[in-house]
Amino acid sequence: MKRFILCLMALVVASIMTSCELDIEVNGKDVELSNITIECIDETTISNNTSGDEPFTKHTYLCRGTICGYDGVCYIRVLHDNFIVHNNHELIIAGDVMPFEFTFAPEWEYLDEPYLNFIIEVYDEDNDTLLCKTTVVVTKHPDAPVVEPTDITYKEYTLYGSSCDWNLPDDYNNVIVVDSDEELARYIASESGESYPAVDFSKYTMIIAHGYSLNGISNKQIESFQSISATEIALNIAIYQDMTDVVEPWTIALLVDKWDRLYNIDLRVVYRDVIN
Repeated sequence: MKRFILCLMALVVASIMTSCELDIEVNGKDVELSNITIECIDETTISNNTSGDEPFTKHTYLCRGTICGYDGVCYIRVLHDNFIVHNNHELIIAGDVMPFEFTFAPEWEYLDEPYLNFIIEVYDEDNDTLLCKTTVVVTKHPDAPVVEPTDITYKEYTLYGSSCDWNLPDDYNNVIVVDSDEELARYIASESGESYPAVDFSKYTMIIAHGYSLNGISNKQIESFQSISATEIALNIAIYQDMTDVVEPWTIALLVDKWDRLYNIDLRVVYRDVIN
C-alpha cells in the first residue's frame, strides 16, 4: 500500500509546530493546534461501471494532533479547496493539552492526486465560531529504491553430540527468533539434564527454522540467507525426502551477529524427493 506522510517545507513546519494560522483568545487563552500529522492508512479502488468513468483510488486518512487553550466541547472539520471532506468531529477538552485522532475517507475522484492541501479548522460548541485553523500538505512517499539481495553471514548451531533435543511448537514451516538463554531454554529438552551448547547472546541472535516432512528426511540444507530490503530477510531451505512413509520433523538453527532490531523473515522451504 502506498503511504502518505506529512511533508512540509522548513518554514511551514516551523509555523505549524509553534502556532496556528488563526489563534483566537478564549477565556484568556489562545486556542492552538500543534503536532498535526495526516497519513494515508488504506487505499481502495473505486470504479463506476454504470457510468463508464475511469477507476480512481479512494484514500483513508488518519489525522493526529493536539489542541490546547480551550475547555469544553469543540468540533474539528477538514477542508480541501473550500470543500468539507470531514465534518463535526467532536472533542471534549478537559486540561491544558488534549491529543486527538480520527480518520476520514472522502470518495472524490479529484482528491486522487500526489499532493493535497488540507485545512484543519476547530469550531466552538455552537459550531459557529472559528477558534483555530492550520494547513498541512500531504504528499506521496517516493518509491522505495530497488535493493539487490545481499548474503548474510551466519554459522549453523547444532545440538549434535549432546543428549539434548529440540522442543519446538508443532508448526508447519515457521521461524523463531531467540535473543537470550532464557528463551532458548524453552525450546530445548534433555532427559539427562545435560546442558545444551552455550550461545553468547551478547554477540549473537539465533534464528530457528523448523517444520516437518510427510516423508523421511535424507538431508536438509540452507540454499540462501539474504537481506532483500531494509526490513526483510529471505531464508531459503531445501528438504530432501526419501521414500519412507513417515512424518519427520526438521530443524535448522542459525547464529548471526547480534540484531539491534527485528526483521520480517520470509521462510521459503522446498521439498525435494530423492529417488535412488
